[in-house]
Amino acid sequence: MTDTERQEVFLDLLRPHQKALERFCLHMTRDRESALDLLQDTLLVAWRYFDSVRDHAAFKSWVFTICSNTFKRKFTRSRFLGLVDEEVVDALPSTEPHPDTMTDNVIIQTALAKLPPKYREALVLFELNGLSVDEIRRIQGGTASAVKLRLMRGRTMLAKALGVRKEPEERPVFDTSSTPLL
Repeated sequence: MTDTERQEVFLDLLRPHQKALERFCLHMTRDRESALDLLQDTLLVAWRYFDSVRDHAAFKSWVFTICSNTFKRKFTRSRFLGLVDEEVVDALPSTEPHPDTMTDNVIIQTALAKLPPKYREALVLFELNGLSVDEIRRIQGGTASAVKLRLMRGRTMLAKALGVRKEPEERPVFDTSSTPLL
């Protein structure tokens, strides 16, 4: 296969999932510039190892796995490296939304950001990107039951972070005065 053919096959497999991959990067990093960096790093690794993909039907979960691993390696571990310089921190633009432009999406994204990464990742993959439980299992590892449990716990934590309270269901009241006991 020539380089041009290889590139066309790669792009044909990537195009249907590109927007979902971009959204995933944005939700994981919570910053546009970091999301673009993560996307670029993911695509570089995917292009480098594209010949190792045996089944093109598995491309979607393969590229999301690369993205997840790149995020964990690059962004999660980076917080342990180096000292924080207060001047640099003060010069950074705020990631908080402006009060005038706050929307439901910003509120949900902020609540999502409070979740532990494994729950946030599972929710974003399932609810926003439409991946199946099995595809998420291949990305995150573990069993399908573990993924379902992460989704359930993630939804519960998200509802708590959003201040949503589930009202207790009313139990039906039966009139037993006209019904004989035996």
